[in-house]
Amino acid sequence: MRFALKIVLLLAICFLPVTAWAELDVELELYKETAPEIEIAIPPFYETEPGQDTGLAKEARQILETNLRYFELFRPMGTEVYADLAATEGGQSRPLFLEWSRLGTQWLVKVQYRTEGLNGGVQFVFRLYDVVHNRYLMGKRYQGGREYVRTIMQRFADELMDQLTGKRGVAETRIGFLATSDFGKELYAIDFDGENMKQISDEQSVVLSPNWSPDRRTIVFTSYRDRNPNMVLMSTNGQKRRTLLDIPGLNSAPAWSPDGSRIALSLSKDENSEIYTLSRWNELTRLTRHFNIDTSPTWSPDGKRIAFTSDRAGTGRPQIYIMDAESGDQEGVRRITFDSWYNDNPAWSPDGDKIAYTSRVGDYYQIRLFFPETGKTALFTQGPSNKEEPTWSPDGRFLAYRVAHGQYSSIHIKGFNGNPSRQLTHLPQGSYSPTWSPYPGRYLQRESQ
Repeated sequence: MRFALKIVLLLAICFLPVTAWAELDVELELYKETAPEIEIAIPPFYETEPGQDTGLAKEARQILETNLRYFELFRPMGTEVYADLAATEGGQSRPLFLEWSRLGTQWLVKVQYRTEGLNGGVQFVFRLYDVVHNRYLMGKRYQGGREYVRTIMQRFADELMDQLTGKRGVAETRIGFLATSDFGKELYAIDFDGENMKQISDEQSVVLSPNWSPDRRTIVFTSYRDRNPNMVLMSTNGQKRRTLLDIPGLNSAPAWSPDGSRIALSLSKDENSEIYTLSRWNELTRLTRHFNIDTSPTWSPDGKRIAFTSDRAGTGRPQIYIMDAESGDQEGVRRITFDSWYNDNPAWSPDGDKIAYTSRVGDYYQIRLFFPETGKTALFTQGPSNKEEPTWSPDGRFLAYRVAHGQYSSIHIKGFNGNPSRQLTHLPQGSYSPTWSPYPGRYLQRESQ
């Protein structure tokens, strides 16, 4: 058996729920109705005084534009459309709203910057304007070392998203994943825009099933480094490593509880695979007691339920079930998948209204969605390639998952507005098992304008 160890937009945009549902046994495809993307202008950043690092400003602006584009709600306008207007207006004056409106602009971002020598700090002042309604919306000032330029652009993109939609963007988040190495697989992480990839682990062995902690400080995974599939906790910079469990047999498929107090995991010490929780005091609590395989746990956002994969229905065909996170399967389980003979890798959405999972559809594996309130399912991906191992962005607007074409695998990201998926990783050795980080903590100086 193969076991893989209400956004409301202001003013112009709205996402509507799925337009219609058929009966549960009918193949469904997910649709979302969306308004056109917002036309947003981001003129070249203005120097606060002559002699600034223009190269750094161009790079920073590109990072901001790229992340806004990848949010799939904004369409950054080409500079050639407004070059004359931007030059005439300058950086400090009030926008010529009528002129910007005539160009089709809906939102305008004006940025001033200052650099302190080649090795000094940087400061950016952002101002957001609603061109349609002729008003100033938001101002932010960030300052820090040059190494934080990428983070500053990501943070403003996320706050702009929050200002306009009520839900923070995900530019500052990271996606962890596995990549093949000379010795097996190692753990890497990459930004939402596909840049800033770094290797985290150096196990020189096989690594499986990474999962990001709710505080974003650590990642837990299974490692074969010590000749047993042990549970390992590693800081996200790779500098600290600690073995959590080294029970003989599998210590696999870890999943953090939403509050970070427990890890659900699968252990094979009971002659077959059963689901346990491990507390921060290293106490193990058994949740499943069945002679068939139970694995791949995922928590509901409130921490009260766990979805998991099991072949307890018989015939060696995995299906997905839900159980209570305290009493386990002793008070019964709810089977939620009936649409395929193979369903695995459940991932509960941050809002709790969907569970994504891998499902066999015809000749390929695809990502499906289950809606707990209605019991309905929907097909999220299609096409002639295998899509597996879904993981949610912390805002619930995107899924990352593995796409396999023959022997080659890469990580893709897909949103809910009907756009094609975006390939995130391009490693020749392939990439697997994505895990999306939570939002980061605060560490930049900032003040509102």
